[in-house]
Amino acid sequence: MRLIRDASAPRRRGVVILSNRFRRAFFATLYIICTVPPAAADTLVFRENAAGYTGTQDSFLQQSAPASGHGSLDRAEWDSDDPPGSGQDNVALVRFDNIFGGGANQIPLGAQITSATLTYDVINEGGVANVYEAAVAWSESVTWNGFGGSPGVQAGELGAFVGNASGTLGTRTLNVTASLAVWSEDPALNRGWIFLPASTDGCEFRSSENATTSLRPTLTVVFNEGGPAPSLVRHAYLQQGTSDSVIIVWRTNIPCDSRVRFGPAPDQLTQEITSSSSVTDHVVTLDDLAPATRYYYEIGTTAAVLAGGDTNHYFDTAPPTDTTPRFTAWVVGDSGAGSSAQTAVRDAMLAHVGPDLPSIYIHVGDMAYNSGADSEFTNRFFLPYQDILRHTVCWPVIGNHEGQTSDSASQTGPYYQAYVLPTAGEAGGLPSGTEAYYSFDFANVHFVALDSYETDRSPGSPMLTWLDADLADTAADWIVAFWHHPPYSKGSHDSDTEVELIDMRENVLPILEAAGVDLVLAGHSHIYERSYLVDSAYDTPTTAAGHVVDSGDGRTSGDGAYTKSAGLNAHEGCVYVVAGHGGAGLSQEGTHPLMYFTELEHGSCILTVEGNALSLRNIRHDGVVSDWFDLIKLGLPGDIDGDGDADATDVALFVDVLLGLDAAPSHVAAADINQSGAPDGDDVQPFVTALAG
Repeated sequence: MRLIRDASAPRRRGVVILSNRFRRAFFATLYIICTVPPAAADTLVFRENAAGYTGTQDSFLQQSAPASGHGSLDRAEWDSDDPPGSGQDNVALVRFDNIFGGGANQIPLGAQITSATLTYDVINEGGVANVYEAAVAWSESVTWNGFGGSPGVQAGELGAFVGNASGTLGTRTLNVTASLAVWSEDPALNRGWIFLPASTDGCEFRSSENATTSLRPTLTVVFNEGGPAPSLVRHAYLQQGTSDSVIIVWRTNIPCDSRVRFGPAPDQLTQEITSSSSVTDHVVTLDDLAPATRYYYEIGTTAAVLAGGDTNHYFDTAPPTDTTPRFTAWVVGDSGAGSSAQTAVRDAMLAHVGPDLPSIYIHVGDMAYNSGADSEFTNRFFLPYQDILRHTVCWPVIGNHEGQTSDSASQTGPYYQAYVLPTAGEAGGLPSGTEAYYSFDFANVHFVALDSYETDRSPGSPMLTWLDADLADTAADWIVAFWHHPPYSKGSHDSDTEVELIDMRENVLPILEAAGVDLVLAGHSHIYERSYLVDSAYDTPTTAAGHVVDSGDGRTSGDGAYTKSAGLNAHEGCVYVVAGHGGAGLSQEGTHPLMYFTELEHGSCILTVEGNALSLRNIRHDGVVSDWFDLIKLGLPGDIDGDGDADATDVALFVDVLLGLDAAPSHVAAADINQSGAPDGDDVQPFVTALAG
């Protein structure tokens, strides 16, 4: 079931993109632009049968008793294993009615909500619950079978993510300010909160029917306290980085103007861009920059600095596309579960790379579980990665979870609100006319990002027509493509049975492989899988016979690197990687016949490209490098350094490789002139022949 989308005014491009399109951002900030000044600060406390208030609704849904209502009980509860061993859920519900209006003890419509706190008293200690706003109406007589459109709580019946509710014994609180800010402008949206269990340890708390009035659920709301100062909701993050430009994005709690100051050092921020437009989503473009250069920056308003002006806020412009420097890309998929595994994956990558931080960040989708809601993006993507995003450009693709609340046809929803992606070839490649799919160049690599979920994947469709033309237009040395649904997988999803995966294999791979694609990255299937060097395996079900170009491990230190001819050549093979192991729960249905390596562990990948050598390493959550491969593009025989000829420089490199003094993957692969799997004495005569011309 898909959540309702808001398809209001389109984003405007310019120095600053104005984009208060969605109801939550609009309602939470409307009071700032009202001409009527706020009233004096006030506080109201809502508790059933206290100070004349009635209107608390609370109950719980019980899967093991699906036709029973529990609204009259003196307790409510959440549990994911009731009765024990059954794996059946109890889901708690709480709502406060009659809290908005013009009465003496009501919150005035449109009031500025300074803070709102839900207090509840735990009487049977248990695990935490994930709390969401309810997206459907309910009453205290509701049952498991009667909630929403089908039994239980479905994804489409969950509204914005609110936070985690503690199950620890005693009086507990939950910050619900964001909910009240929205409901203050439209009380009809007040359907209360849903408490979904996050563990098998159930929790019980006192309901509004409990005999002890002071311990019943309580809502405390402070409003009209005066205008708050601007603060960051989403810290600075980078978009659409090129060799001469970058876009800096951030979000504030209230509308305000924008300013970016930047320069060659934190204390030399000599250049400035400002906008007087009052926005919450700030999108500022810096251009006319020098290529392959580090700049430092700060963000804020014309009156105050909100962040930056230090060594942690910087960006590096991309190298020119006709150069071949070494660079790395961090590849992550299916991460946004808000889990400890997500954090461990991030920290393992940082520990592995040390000071050699990735140049770009590729995310292959599902970065905001469960439904790609705006608050889930904030809490499960921008918050855990904020220290990386402030200096590393992120290039994403939409996943099926983001697709629940975002629409590629209209380019609306939280996914499209969050990212500023090229539509007119701003970062290289041909204009796609949409943020749903695009391409960009970085050094000598052409990256292609596709939409495998929301956009038409059929032959002759606009996306595939654009793809064919875009690939034909590139002059890069390498092609790397990425999208969400993998063409080959036997992890939590089966590429032989699911339509998106089949479509990408049967319709998209022939175009890519005819253009000489080298590497394809995907997620969706919650596992890590890495293929052999393969080609033309388009059938369903997939078979390996006749499609494995190189059946080795692809490792310079093992069977030898995978090799291809220099440049882009049709059907010389491609490596396929499923990186759906970034933080969500893992599972596996089998082993795919095209996969050299499969592992059911959380992790992420580091892609490295340097000249004619490409490599990928799988960095597990515990820091172990569990898989890797090298892919080398060979030039003329004897051309060890890849400069286009065999000369005296290559002699020294060839000798160093044979003596074990040079282990660079590209040099080792080039020195294996007879392609026996490793350089040895048998390569000497072929090298001499090549050297002689």
